[in-house]
Amino acid sequence: MRATRCARLFGLCFVVVLTLGCAARHRPTFLPAGDVSIVWPSPPEAARVAWEGEYRAARGGFVRPHGVGWSSTEEICVADPTGGVVWRYRIDGRARALGTREVDLPMDCDFLPDGGMVVADSAGARVVLLDEKGKRRWASADGAFERPTAVAVDDARRRIVVADTKAHQIVLIDYQGEVLGRMGGRGSEPGRFNFPTALDVTEDGSICVVDTLNFRIQVLSAEGEALTVFGVAGDGPGSFMRPRGVTMDSTGRIFVADALFDNVQIFDREGALLMAVGGTGRGPGEFWMPAGMAVTGDGRFLVADAFNQRVQVFRMLGEAEEDAP
Repeated sequence: MRATRCARLFGLCFVVVLTLGCAARHRPTFLPAGDVSIVWPSPPEAARVAWEGEYRAARGGFVRPHGVGWSSTEEICVADPTGGVVWRYRIDGRARALGTREVDLPMDCDFLPDGGMVVADSAGARVVLLDEKGKRRWASADGAFERPTAVAVDDARRRIVVADTKAHQIVLIDYQGEVLGRMGGRGSEPGRFNFPTALDVTEDGSICVVDTLNFRIQVLSAEGEALTVFGVAGDGPGSFMRPRGVTMDSTGRIFVADALFDNVQIFDREGALLMAVGGTGRGPGEFWMPAGMAVTGDGRFLVADAFNQRVQVFRMLGEAEEDAP
């Protein structure tokens, strides 16, 4: 009997160790480009964007990464709704899964200045704030949202900007989850939306919105006035078919991921097309239904490459910095 119990205990310990070991190996980590050199545009034109690497695991890890956020403390978060997980990365590239018990369907994420992580929980019709250990600090009140799919933190105004896709609105909440105001409503006029699905906020408070079924990008002032509106449905350069992600850098460049084109188009603040990056495929710098995006403070931009189960990292080079408006 004692031998049987010892054997069972040994077997249980072996399974636990094996499981923990596999989980550690399957966490997505950053894989740098190394000797691989991929740039856009192709030579002989001067390179303006370079591929830097990707976050992924050999197997396991991401299922369908959708939303990406970046903090000034050099952390990134990745919302994986299909996996039901929010990943949070330290600067050294290590990760841990957060929010699996606190969020029903995490679509997007961003960071508060104190290190808290804001998550758009689409199925739960709420926005949730997680602490650094993944525990819930608060959730927005019932009825505040219909189907939130994107979040961005406006540090200067101490507010969180949320795309409520089903309500066709941009909703402003404070750092405790209380609603401060609403922008938009369904329509095609500037300042109104037809299923907004992604957004970003700049330092001056401008709100850049993917107005998905109007096939356009809208840049709003901090008060909600439409400043720039550009884009049409089409299959040519500068048009959109399935825009899914957007971010804006400090120079005013606007990056738009299109899930049908499998690329990222880069525009100036007025909506003029500067260049495109990517194409359909599974190799470095290629995409299969790209989604959420984020920019860092040192000229990089991140793209959730959903069906390739990774987050790709690119860097704007000096030539682009000089040409940017």
